[in-house]
Amino acid sequence: MTSPKKRNAIGFPPPLLGESAFRLPIAANAKDWIALEKPAGVGIRSHPWDRTPDLDKALNRQLAEDKPELRATDADLFASIYYLEPEASGVALFAKGRDSLDRLRNACGSHLMRFRFLFVAARAGAPAAERLSSEAPLLPHYSKNKMIPSTAKGKKALTDFRRLADASTGWTLWEATSRYCRIHQVRAHAALLGIPIVGDLCYAGPAVPTLQELLPKKRGSALSAPAFKGMAMHLLEVEIPSFEDVAGCVVRSEPPKDFLVLLKRLDLADAGIE
Repeated sequence: MTSPKKRNAIGFPPPLLGESAFRLPIAANAKDWIALEKPAGVGIRSHPWDRTPDLDKALNRQLAEDKPELRATDADLFASIYYLEPEASGVALFAKGRDSLDRLRNACGSHLMRFRFLFVAARAGAPAAERLSSEAPLLPHYSKNKMIPSTAKGKKALTDFRRLADASTGWTLWEATSRYCRIHQVRAHAALLGIPIVGDLCYAGPAVPTLQELLPKKRGSALSAPAFKGMAMHLLEVEIPSFEDVAGCVVRSEPPKDFLVLLKRLDLADAGIE
């Protein structure tokens, strides 16, 4: 499969996605769907657990207002195909019509798509294996905004993990892949396997190291700040299957600058992300 080239970007003036203006690059734009590069701090769709603006509403509001950028996509509507938590950055996929929405959501629900994530975890306490896997069924917690394993009532979920690089600084870069992404699936499975994601307080992930910890020879009050804001997880690729008259492809969103800077500071920048 090949990846369509990036084209243009879509702007979101405040308050559509918050107090700041956003301009999200278009990762790929096909006849039936469009993919954007979502930053952390922005939701894809509305969910009771989230308190952030979401792209479903923002896109459709601008479409209803006949904004030229949206009109140029030839979309009748915008509807997200899967959920991706606001804390993560990466590929956000939207159907551009009712028919394509049904086909894409059916493909996603039938495990015909493939999701590839990158995340950082602490090396201490992690299993020594290069590859790990979790099939733990997941169920929403009865009172907390998180998923828990439950063989009795949980829904099936499978995530495969591959260690990409270890650093002498004590951190590890992991890849996680899945054919279907339930809410918090990668985060919950990573925690169950002993590799919780850096900055993921919901699943007892390690705190992001401060700049002082990573740059011990430097001095200054600003060095007490965390080396990264939020949770160090990024949805790198989504594989979309072929349909009747549409070839399949892999849509890719390169890690954002702050994620790459974190990898460099943790001595993980040479991991060779493919």
